[in-house]
Amino acid sequence: MTSGKGERGRSGRPTVHTVAKAAGVGVGTVSRVLNNHPSVRGETRERVLAIIEDLNYRPTPQARRPLPSEHPLIGVMVADLYSVWQSRIIRGVETALAGQDYGLMAFALGSPQRAAQVAQPGHPSALAQGLLLCDDAAYRSWSAQERGQPAVRLGAVTEDLDYVAIDNRYGGLIAGEYAATLPGEIVGVWLRGQLKERQATRKGFVEGVESAGRQVIQHIEVEPQDHLHRVAAELLDRLPERATVMTHGDDLALALITEAQLRGLPVGDDLKVIGYGDHSQAALVGLTTVHQPLEEMATRSTELLLDRIQERHEGAPPREQQFQLLTPRLALRGTA
Repeated sequence: MTSGKGERGRSGRPTVHTVAKAAGVGVGTVSRVLNNHPSVRGETRERVLAIIEDLNYRPTPQARRPLPSEHPLIGVMVADLYSVWQSRIIRGVETALAGQDYGLMAFALGSPQRAAQVAQPGHPSALAQGLLLCDDAAYRSWSAQERGQPAVRLGAVTEDLDYVAIDNRYGGLIAGEYAATLPGEIVGVWLRGQLKERQATRKGFVEGVESAGRQVIQHIEVEPQDHLHRVAAELLDRLPERATVMTHGDDLALALITEAQLRGLPVGDDLKVIGYGDHSQAALVGLTTVHQPLEEMATRSTELLLDRIQERHEGAPPREQQFQLLTPRLALRGTA
C-alpha cells in the first residue's frame, strides 16, 4: 500500500495523476475504473480502488466524466508510418473498421526511445480498447507490462497471443521451385540478422530449389541499413553471367532492375530477378515476386481484435488462442 504521500493538486488533495502513478497505470485506466468501464481487468480495478481509498482521493466531476478515449479506438503499433508495408497494413485495418464505430490511432516505434515510451504509465496507447502489434518492438512492449487491453500480433507466430501471419516458408518454397526451372545459376540475397519470418523464407527457398535437384550456388547477406542502389551495383559485379536472383524483398529487387537497366543489361534474359512482397511498384515494372496478402492479414487481425473486445465487454469467458496462417502466391511477370 502507498503511504499516501505523492503529488497533490493546488488544493492539497491528491489528483487523478497521483492515483495513476501510485497504481502504475495510466490516467485513462483510472478514469475507466471511476466510470465502471468493463474493459479494465479485475485485478487492475481492485488495485486502483485500493489506491483511491488509501489516498482518500475524491474524484472531481471532470475525472468521472468519460474521457474522449472512451469512444471506441483501435491502436496500431508499427515500426514506421511511411513504408509500403505499413501503408498496406493500415489499409487492411481500415477495411475491417469500415462501418464500425471505431476510430484508429497509430504509433510508430521505430526508435528505441519510442518503443520504451509505450511501457510508461500514461502512454496514449493505453486509451485504446485494443491493440494491433505489427512488429517485435510492439510485442515486447506489450508483453513487458500489465495491459488491460486485448491485443493481436500481426505477421509473426506467438504462443501467448492471437495472431495472423503469412506462411513465408511456403512463399520461399514456391519461389525456389520456380527458380529451379529457369536457366543459369541460382543466387539468394538476404538481410543479415533477419527476423524469424524472413529466415523461414530463405529456408523455404532452399527447400524448393533442392527439391528439383538443383542448388543455390551463393547466399549473399546484406545489412538492413545499406543503401539499396549501392548494394544492387555491388551485386551485379558479383553475379554469374547467367543468374536467377531471389531477393529478400521487392525494394532490393527494384533497385537491382534499375541498376541493370543503367548498364544496358536486359532483365528477364540472362539476368532474372524474383522479389518478395508484391508491393505497388512491382506490377508497374513487371517484377516477378511472391505476393504477400498484407491487407488481408491486417483485416483478419482487426476482426479478431474486435471479437476479443466484444468478448470482454460482454463478460464472456475468453476463448482459447485464435490464429490464422495465410498462404502467399507467386506473381509471374516479365523479370523471371
